[in-house]
Amino acid sequence: MTDYGRDLEFGWFADPDVRSARETLGAAGIADQAGLDLIGVQDHPYNSGHLDAWTLLTAIASTTERVRVFPDVANVPLRGAVMLGRAAATLDRISDGRVELGLGTGVFWEGIAALGTPERSRKERVDALEEAVDVLRLWFDSGRRSVSYDGDWYRLQGAHPGPPPIHRIGLWLGALGPRMLQILGSKADGWLPSLAFVPPDKLAEPNARIDDAALAAGRDPAEINRVYNVWGDFSTRQWVDLLTTTTLEHGMNAYVFGVPPLESELRRISDEIAPAVREAVAAERAR
Repeated sequence: MTDYGRDLEFGWFADPDVRSARETLGAAGIADQAGLDLIGVQDHPYNSGHLDAWTLLTAIASTTERVRVFPDVANVPLRGAVMLGRAAATLDRISDGRVELGLGTGVFWEGIAALGTPERSRKERVDALEEAVDVLRLWFDSGRRSVSYDGDWYRLQGAHPGPPPIHRIGLWLGALGPRMLQILGSKADGWLPSLAFVPPDKLAEPNARIDDAALAAGRDPAEINRVYNVWGDFSTRQWVDLLTTTTLEHGMNAYVFGVPPLESELRRISDEIAPAVREAVAAERAR
């Protein structure tokens, strides 16, 4: 069993479908009022049926007051680390510190290549993402007037970082493979798996890889946020049992639900599932 003792958070995975833009914005307001912690938006710029993720995140942040927003996950090959960092830091300032940053290597490379980014091998994708993490950390955290970086995928020569974010933006990786998990444990702030690709009974091994990498880098594994994208046609009781077990046995501490933009769905998360999971986890931790 691995419970890192972190506070639990709950959120909504907002679908950027262009046909339901108004419903999505309205539901984001409901999620905010209901006390949900996070709203994530997938980022597939090659999909003509999707709203642009950053524009949608900005609209959500501008019409809410408390909920934190993040790309789930940003398409780094198309966005690029520096412009992604500027966008995230700008939105963080506009929203009073309510932005986190999910990062991915890119999955649908036919679509990525169609927009002008040459195909990359798996190794190259991971190499480029590791450099992006380095560049973003340098961009956000250096506190210097100019920064330089000499990598294979990113080169900065006396670049002027800014604007600085209000808070330390978390870098959360959509990581699955061993090397990505090692990079995550040594350098990043969070893990963003999805239930469809990493079901609960498969969480133990990647979590162990993250922990080993964190310890090797002199980090406390409990510092790493574990954010689980979840979908499923489950009853409230089934969700409570599943997420309680996933928290206590696998250390996941945040759950982002892929549900339609309906008040009834969001209120079920905020009013029924979240408090019951928190209560059950607190009771076990108090033993």
